Amino acid sequence: MKSRCMIVCASLFVFLLAAHLFAAQGVINVNTATVEQLMMLPGIGEKTAKAIVSYRQAHGQFKTVDDLARVKGIGMKKVNALRPNLAVQGQNTYVPDAAGQKRAQSGAKTTGS
Repeated sequence: MKSRCMIVCASLFVFLLAAHLFAAQGVINVNTATVEQLMMLPGIGEKTAKAIVSYRQAHGQFKTVDDLARVKGIGMKKVNALRPNLAVQGQNTYVPDAAGQKRAQSGAKTTGS
């Protein structure tokens, strides 16, 4: 019984470690990101990504991450959830999880990019 518990605990530890390694990391600069890059973020689909780019083109660069809440379809709740992966300056360094990569790839196929 004791060895079974140790095996289960060890398996859980390995699973959690692997999940952390495959989690999304880095940031997306909302002032330079493309629609496809924005779609890598969880909860950002093609329509919302296009709205972000359109807002940026019409109103200029975002001065703070909070300014993103001015875009139709994005509220402070979503901004706060995404905040660790958002930036208004610097390079795009975001590496999505597997789900984010699939979303961005399917968006690129449908938008013709």
